Amino acid sequence: MGHSKQEIRDRLVTTSVWIDNEDSEDVTNPRTPLFVMVPENSFRYIVGIWICGNAGSTSYVKFEKLKEDDEYEGVYSPIPIAPADFRQIPKGSYHIEDPVVSLEGGTRLYGQVTGISINVSVAYWDKDF
Repeated sequence: MGHSKQEIRDRLVTTSVWIDNEDSEDVTNPRTPLFVMVPENSFRYIVGIWICGNAGSTSYVKFEKLKEDDEYEGVYSPIPIAPADFRQIPKGSYHIEDPVVSLEGGTRLYGQVTGISINVSVAYWDKDF
């Protein structure tokens, strides 16, 4: 990828968001953005995703990429999350040089939940070209 591990560590960002069925423009198919749109002339390398159960009921979450043509593309199928569950993608540990999802400029990653809201954290870094 052209950057040293220290340069990647310096660029690493972690965000946390609640994915829910409320506050969505499309009430028939609500999606929650996980971060701002990837800037043009950049790539976003997502190296880790953490999903926490909601302590209430089993939920299902899926992740989709919004492409520049305003079409959604599935990234991860619905993942069941039990009330006391904690999931990590990739399972075990993550490597800053080995992304689980790569996004190009002008795209965005969304989460969608079936059930009660859940919290998702994402670690990523951007590479400009």
